[in-house]
Amino acid sequence: MQIEALKVTDYIKTEGTDNQGFGVSTSGIKDDSKANINIELRTLSVDNAFYDNKGKMTDEDFMDDVNEASALGMSTVEKVKNIENAWDEEATAKVREDGHDPMDMSEDTLITVVDEIKMNLAKAGADISKMGGLSSDEIEAMTGSVAQAVEMTRGLADKLPVETQAYLVKNDLKPTITNIYNATYSAPVNDKATGMEADEVIVDLLDNLGNKLDTLIDSVEGEHTQSALKATVATMVKQDVPITKEHLEYMVQLQDYEKPAEAAIVNAIGDIMAEGKEPTDAYLLPGYSLMDQAKKTFEEVMAMDVNDLPTITAKRQLTEIQLTMTVEATFTMMKNGIDVDTTNLSDLLDKLKLQETNLLQVLMKAENKEATNNNVKLFTQVMNEMAEIEASPAAGLARFSNINAETFSYVHEVSVSVTAEYSRMEMTYEAVGTEVRRDLGDSMTKAFRNVDDILADLDIEATESSRKAVRALAYNQMEITAESVTTVKATTEMVSRTFKIMTPAVVAEMIKRGDNPLDMTMEQLKAKAEEIKAEMGSTSDEESFAKFLWKAERSADITDSERDAYIGVYRLLHQVEKSDGAAIGALISQGTEVTLRNLMTAVRSAKHTGREYEVSDKFGQLNEMVVTDLSITEQIEKVFLTDRCRDAKEAMTPAKMKVFGEDAILSMNPDEFATAMEETLDEQSEIAYNQYVTEQLKTAIKADESVAAILDEYNVPHSANMIAAVEALISDNGKVIRDLYGRAARQQEMGIEDLINMAYERFSEACHNPDDMLEAQEALGDLAENVMKTMIETEDVRTIDMDGMKLVVQQTRAMQQMAATGETYHIPMMINDEAGAMSLRVVRGSGEVGLIKMALYLQSTGTISTTFRYEAGEVNASVECETAQMRQLFEEQADRIAGIMKDSTGYAFSFSFTRSMGLSAADIYNWDAGNIAVAEDVAKAREDTIQTQALYKIARGYIDVMAEIF
Repeated sequence: MQIEALKVTDYIKTEGTDNQGFGVSTSGIKDDSKANINIELRTLSVDNAFYDNKGKMTDEDFMDDVNEASALGMSTVEKVKNIENAWDEEATAKVREDGHDPMDMSEDTLITVVDEIKMNLAKAGADISKMGGLSSDEIEAMTGSVAQAVEMTRGLADKLPVETQAYLVKNDLKPTITNIYNATYSAPVNDKATGMEADEVIVDLLDNLGNKLDTLIDSVEGEHTQSALKATVATMVKQDVPITKEHLEYMVQLQDYEKPAEAAIVNAIGDIMAEGKEPTDAYLLPGYSLMDQAKKTFEEVMAMDVNDLPTITAKRQLTEIQLTMTVEATFTMMKNGIDVDTTNLSDLLDKLKLQETNLLQVLMKAENKEATNNNVKLFTQVMNEMAEIEASPAAGLARFSNINAETFSYVHEVSVSVTAEYSRMEMTYEAVGTEVRRDLGDSMTKAFRNVDDILADLDIEATESSRKAVRALAYNQMEITAESVTTVKATTEMVSRTFKIMTPAVVAEMIKRGDNPLDMTMEQLKAKAEEIKAEMGSTSDEESFAKFLWKAERSADITDSERDAYIGVYRLLHQVEKSDGAAIGALISQGTEVTLRNLMTAVRSAKHTGREYEVSDKFGQLNEMVVTDLSITEQIEKVFLTDRCRDAKEAMTPAKMKVFGEDAILSMNPDEFATAMEETLDEQSEIAYNQYVTEQLKTAIKADESVAAILDEYNVPHSANMIAAVEALISDNGKVIRDLYGRAARQQEMGIEDLINMAYERFSEACHNPDDMLEAQEALGDLAENVMKTMIETEDVRTIDMDGMKLVVQQTRAMQQMAATGETYHIPMMINDEAGAMSLRVVRGSGEVGLIKMALYLQSTGTISTTFRYEAGEVNASVECETAQMRQLFEEQADRIAGIMKDSTGYAFSFSFTRSMGLSAADIYNWDAGNIAVAEDVAKAREDTIQTQALYKIARGYIDVMAEIF
């Protein structure tokens, strides 16, 4: 055999020739840049603007710019897959606990939250490296892509045939399940290798190449001998595989390959799914997945010895890194395409710190980067100081004579001082944030044996809250009187209640609105927190009621009568809370015991003073309610019991109430009932509800491409709620009008036609400019919000009703966004006793040019779509009808229509009427404006009053036409 015939030199490329060239890479993976298939996630390199001119990322730029979600740069499909694979009921529980509604979160934020939760679990010692992993037994029972991936591996041999190895290397295919499977069954037999001399002969021939081949072999890391590597090179020559360092290293790995055990394959699938990829993309060789790389990097850092570092600064940085770093944090950075350099400790530490604040950066985003950073700092300070107050001795609150007037900062200052005082005295104490300290056991009982006797002498019921107040006074050696006990009790509840409301979501929103909690009085803080809480998704009254209903309907051991009774108690507490405790004040002023049963009677009687509420006839009513002025102590007690009503409403579940029964509950006062609900466990219903929300989220988040395009068109968030809302609008945008006004008509005891005609007139009168139309559209949203609130107070509704109404509310919010950003409006109208919506969209051109599209779909009319092109005082109109009957109706009245339009606008109109099958009113959302030169700066175009007047005059005129024709 001649060396020339082998053309060995063709296989060995010289250094620097290209990215496959000899000596280019030192990685065990052929191309490091491809280790992360999501490299399009905006990989940070020295060419990136975030780096200074020396190729080093500056700390300030990194903190300012690389602070988006871990979904940075992912495609929408990848984001959805990531959520489907990684989100679970634990994530739902966590975000709801923090005061957020996962259904209102964008895809980016959802992914960031998952990463944040997993990092926190890792720090707490949980093994999260296999989140999403399944056992082989579970795989057996599975169908779908995961089961398919495992099944594909069962058809693979324990070792890879040479042809398979060569196929993978030559075609630059990573060792994934799909690639190895395809290579196994697709790799051709190399006929060129048939009849060739033994490998030893080829090795001898390769020896003639001298140092070049030796240098290549020496550069390969691992424990293989030179002779073994030369044999591998010989195999590569026989299989026509170009000989590069990377190819040789990969070939060696494939030769050493042994098919993993099924449990290891399942783990590999879990790892790849955490990257947001398909199960069949899992790697069957170690070191390729981001999780493997993250573990390797983590092990390297943990193996570093602080004593080996030259400077104190470096030692401090490594110590902090080793305390902060987790596999998951490293994995998340790699998933973002961010380089994790273990040789630059300062840079690595900054990135780890960013990972900890990543979610805050997303949630606290402001108008500019400086404001965002300031918001994050203030948020962190508020949450830390709140935690320190909650951890301080509850007895310290007795030192405030008027907690409402004290600032948050001063309360924190005193609390820290009291904590230090107790620590010096080595005193065990009840903390502010502790509901009941049963763990203090006998020591607390023995120290305060006569508390109940003291309360009896003061004519105060011996509730846990009252006992806690007596203990606080005793700790501070203060006089124990009815007034002091009531004051301390109210102070403790006030602080506890305020902090309970101040979830991370509420605090974040408060700061984003420009309020500084540190400077606010406790009274101001509580009021502001309650205001924001009432507006937020997962903590709103509507969501809380929907959750309570859901649990009541799915508790198998609760009868219908019990369900109705428990819902009645929920509504009672809601009404007491909404009236700011008026019924409680009425009972106190009459000297009547404040039980839930008596509150039922008081609320029922209050209806005669103009209130809207009605409870049950079961409890009767007072003939007359006389309310006298309350003393200071009575006023404090009223506020305390009102807040306890709020606590009880948040803690109560049907299963907990079942433990006590209706009669026992109605005999309790609000404080006793709240304590009973807080101390009773009901984990199962909470887990079940979180699973229900998680299923809703994963179902809704899968947006069709057309829906995603509309969301982007109008700058609507890619949240599950908005996706579902826009999908419903596309399906039938008239249904939201029927659902909303149908329920509003029943609540207001009016005809639906009257309500819709009033709304129609409002839009007709508002059709002069975008601001007035937006205001009319917002009124639709206000109506939806009010209808839902009324459902809580008066209607006998079930979960299906609340879910339907929640969708209506979300649709009206989407409509508002469409009106605000895209001049697209939804006008309620009634035709032939059928309710629906006429959609109107204004598209601005340059100068005196513009388009208007109006679309209507009803069962009685089919789709009617009209396009107006306005240019310099002339209007061309094209009316397309889905049915021949409608086309004929419009054509017969063409002169009348043109006359009405000219009278209302002063413009000359040219109409054409056609029948078009397959029309959809939803086409208005992603309408192709054709050859019109759409204005680049819409905001500036809106300032053109002449164009605005013309376009809205045309729209208003056509609204009048529709009223005339139908």
